Amino acid sequence: MDGRVAVRARRPLVDQVSGELRQAGAVAVVGPTGFGKSAVLDAVCTVWQSSGDPVVRLSSAPADAHLPYVPLVDLFTVCPADVSGELPDIQRSTIDWVLRRVTGPEPDPAILRVTVLSCLQAWGRRARLLLAADDMHWWGPDSLDVFGFAARRSRGSVSLLAALRPDGPLPQDVLGGDAVEIAVPALSPEESAAVVRSFGIPLRTAARIHTATGGNPRLVSDLAAGLARAGAPAVLDTQPLAPHARKALRAWLAGLAAPVHWVLLLASLAADPSPDAVRRAAGPSADVALAEAEAAGLIRVSGTVCFPAPVVRECLLAEASGEAVRQAHLALAAAASEDDDRVWHEASALTPAELPARLVPALADAATAARESGDHTRAAEFGLLAGGARHDLLVAAAWDAEAAGRFDLARTALEQLDRRRAVPAVRAQARLAVVDAAGRGAALVEHMAERALAEAVAADEPALASAAHLRLARSLWVNRGCHTEALTHARSAAELAGRAGDATTHSSALALTARIEQARGSPGHAELLRRALAAGTAAGAGRTPGEPRRIGVGFALLDDRLDEAGRLLDALHPPARPADRLWLLSSSVRIHALRGEGPVAREEAHRLLALTRELGASPGPPWHAAALAELAGGTLEQALAYADLGLTASQEDGDTVLATHCLHLSGMTRLLLRDVGGALADLLRVRDLVQDLGIVDPAEVRYDADLAEALVAAGDLPAALRTVADARRRAEEPVRRGVLASLDRAEALCHTAAGAYEAAEGLLDRALRTFDRLGYPLQRGRVLLAYSTVERRRRRPARARELQAEADAVFRRAGAPLWEPARPERTEVRGWPAGLTDAERRIVELVTEGRGNREIAAALYVSVKTVEAALTRIYRKLGVRSRVQLTALVQKSAHPAGR
Repeated sequence: MDGRVAVRARRPLVDQVSGELRQAGAVAVVGPTGFGKSAVLDAVCTVWQSSGDPVVRLSSAPADAHLPYVPLVDLFTVCPADVSGELPDIQRSTIDWVLRRVTGPEPDPAILRVTVLSCLQAWGRRARLLLAADDMHWWGPDSLDVFGFAARRSRGSVSLLAALRPDGPLPQDVLGGDAVEIAVPALSPEESAAVVRSFGIPLRTAARIHTATGGNPRLVSDLAAGLARAGAPAVLDTQPLAPHARKALRAWLAGLAAPVHWVLLLASLAADPSPDAVRRAAGPSADVALAEAEAAGLIRVSGTVCFPAPVVRECLLAEASGEAVRQAHLALAAAASEDDDRVWHEASALTPAELPARLVPALADAATAARESGDHTRAAEFGLLAGGARHDLLVAAAWDAEAAGRFDLARTALEQLDRRRAVPAVRAQARLAVVDAAGRGAALVEHMAERALAEAVAADEPALASAAHLRLARSLWVNRGCHTEALTHARSAAELAGRAGDATTHSSALALTARIEQARGSPGHAELLRRALAAGTAAGAGRTPGEPRRIGVGFALLDDRLDEAGRLLDALHPPARPADRLWLLSSSVRIHALRGEGPVAREEAHRLLALTRELGASPGPPWHAAALAELAGGTLEQALAYADLGLTASQEDGDTVLATHCLHLSGMTRLLLRDVGGALADLLRVRDLVQDLGIVDPAEVRYDADLAEALVAAGDLPAALRTVADARRRAEEPVRRGVLASLDRAEALCHTAAGAYEAAEGLLDRALRTFDRLGYPLQRGRVLLAYSTVERRRRRPARARELQAEADAVFRRAGAPLWEPARPERTEVRGWPAGLTDAERRIVELVTEGRGNREIAAALYVSVKTVEAALTRIYRKLGVRSRVQLTALVQKSAHPAGR
């Protein structure tokens, strides 16, 4: 891994090791090959040297393992002359022998041990020496013996740092029994994304790399660098990753015996990768080989033989010869205990041209059995093996791949059909499966839906044409917000589905039409949705039997009917398809977050992120959901990080609608973090995007109240009032109660800034009642905090504290961070008369917030008398005689007439 990237990704670990090293004096950093132990040592050594203290790095390499005392050369080469000069002659002669300055018989090991110890102790008396030992699994036994003897006895004279593999020397043998052992963890998904993004690789590919590598830092960096050199891949690219990891894998496999290579190949190919199955195929040497491979960190052996970094399996298969793969399949077929496994391996040992006719029905039956058991990935793989003989099996494989969320397998089935020049209707079906397998990233394969439509029309298949129209409508609306084009396709889908008798696609098309009409502000959408929900739900060409209910959940959330949304969501359980599980988890996160159930929302968000990584789906929606969950039960900083990741991913996917939602969350979170400038920039972009998308309903993206609050904090009260008025007009038909309550809060802040406190209180009272009825506790807490601000400015500190405490309790029960309103920025006072110092301006700001003299004194860490004296000077400078006159002057200066 590139050093700078490694340090950024591992900064907390580097800080932990550095801290323990200074406290304990001896630290062992332990982790498998490729986990970045050397990079951690490099960073720690850099920190140590930054204080002016010396560092000695000892290392070795595979080629040096047979040479005695190679690591000691590093020590004696840099040992200062004044240190070696005080050693006895026999010890200096020993150093000369190690450095090959003299020839002769090997020194007595005891003398060599004492020489190293004396050198370290003498050097340690002159400086704070750090001895850092790397690659110790390549050290010979003589070097380990001498180093361990000297290191254990030099504790206190020097500090010791070692990088060890789990299958290498033990920390207590190298550094002593009381050495601190720190395990190097795999990179987290966010850390992997940071590394991959540093190479300019899209986030969806970053998620794929993290899954393929298991977070192994070296593999993450190698794959990202290799893909970058090859040209940035498309987000949905199925380009093999193995070529970019071969160099690392060859280094790991170096020195492993041939039986280990054979067992790893068998485990890579096994339909049943259990240890017993591998033993039956490999013979009596299997247990030793499995243990050696596990010690090297290449596999984990429990109920199955699995690869922590799946790309290692890809590499093993890519490195193996065709004949080796064939022989491994034959061995596994002979050892198989299940008929389906035997058929699988027999077919896999043959080329498509060699596949005998007798195996095709067996493969088709195996695909059916796997499908019925719910293992759609296995069903797709069986179908692909038999597909050379029957196109219908390839189409079934494509849909099985879609059901499993395996975009790569669906596209493989389509490629085979294209190569075999299947009839247009068959290819159209496979293209629809590929589009569905792409999920939220379907905008990037929109051309496939267009080709499927052309093929369906050419084949005169109205049901297929309807399904293609539906997918085009969904992509244009959900991903790109193109209302007019999406509506045209949705209506065509409904018409053709009705003509073909496809009730499922017809109801889905009606529901989507209703959703688009609602967003455009067109009447009649409620009746369309009612008809859609009343229609049949049996699976048809559309393959989306739950879509009307899913859209019904969306309508309920727009109408602030949380309980109904929850009931509709429950009716969609249990989800079978991965895409349905993703959508259900995302919707569940949103509902729990709105209810103020922060811990549950975060738990669901973590499940959603894990499932997304497992499936290789678009990471934009789950990061948006995770940001919502963090706002409801985590930290504002993490919410902002997730919102930023969601924005980047949605932009890479061409998903303008999701990008708009992520920007809103980013702007709102920045506002709560008191970053008024950043919040205003985000929220103004949201306003522009909403207008570009033609979204009329303010409940679609509920940003207006946050934008108004940001404008108040930035000192632009007229713009804030215009924002509230415009949004209020759009929220009144249809009545959007939650939006109107948020606008009440924002307008109250406008009135507070203008000193109209009674009007502000009336609006806040109404907002509290509304959010109580709707069941939005966090929004109610936000109103209470705004109310506290009003009371503070009215110089009612007791009531302000009471409201603050009530709001604190709301957010504490939810486990959420406080959603405090942003304070006005100091830019409000740019028009003040000259002559005020910075300290005086700060006091004026606190006065305009309604703070009393004691509160101001506490905030500024000065005495009350100091505040009183400062106010006297301020009144004199500005020509006023009271707090009321001062506040009025500030408001007039901040918002001059005609602005």
